Amino acid sequence: MLLRRVRAFVVRDFQLAVSYRMEFFLRMLSVLFVVTTLFFISRIFAGNAATNFTQWRNPLAAWITGLAVLNYFMTGFSSLANAIRSEQSQGTLESVLMTPIGVPTLVVASSAWDFVQTTFNSFLYLFFGWLFFDVHYQGNFLLALVFLVLTTLVLACLGILSASFAMVFKRGDPFGVILGVGSALFSGVFFPTQLLTEYAGRSLGQIPRFLPTTYGLEGIRRVLIEGQSFAQVREPLLMLLLFLGVLLPFSLWVFKRAVTRAKREGSLIQY
Repeated sequence: MLLRRVRAFVVRDFQLAVSYRMEFFLRMLSVLFVVTTLFFISRIFAGNAATNFTQWRNPLAAWITGLAVLNYFMTGFSSLANAIRSEQSQGTLESVLMTPIGVPTLVVASSAWDFVQTTFNSFLYLFFGWLFFDVHYQGNFLLALVFLVLTTLVLACLGILSASFAMVFKRGDPFGVILGVGSALFSGVFFPTQLLTEYAGRSLGQIPRFLPTTYGLEGIRRVLIEGQSFAQVREPLLMLLLFLGVLLPFSLWVFKRAVTRAKREGSLIQY
């Protein structure tokens, strides 16, 4: 029953997406443009400062891996909140919640199509890097996938908190801004996190330790770029499991209370 309901949401969103065919090709071209630009920028640093950091000896590999994973991270904590806002603006949220759909089903189904699109976009980053610029990946791809799934689940929990805020307060969600900027700036997407301590001070250098995206991206790069095994990446894996164990039940509880409050106040169709 859950899969049938998720499929219904995905089919609905897919039919809407394919009605804009030009957008599909423009998205592919934009990814290729970004990868090409990063390739030429990486030539400036190759063999110089980046050699001090194992994962950054090939800056292009580090960048496109970071961007591909960042796509998942951003989707994880923004897709549900965006879906809630879209349903509110179209006036369909109330009718959706009045159907016999549980809170977990709504959470999964509303985000399913976004993850389908994100998977395709992330694949393009890695594929174009391999096809045009000779970027090679090593290590256990299944282990890298485990890191990706765990990190996405953790951020999806934060996304549920963001959606809860949108459900009650409609606008001004602080989670998207803080997590979006924090993930991009402090998790090592564009530069090694060690540079924060070196150039920005010890206090700012501690911020990456409190972001789940840091452990997810670190684990994926250590697997795909450095070829490390499960025994070598147990620490970031355990940290992600800890984040998930705390945030999952808490976020679902908060979201359920937010839905109950919005129903009681009759504000489901307000935006």
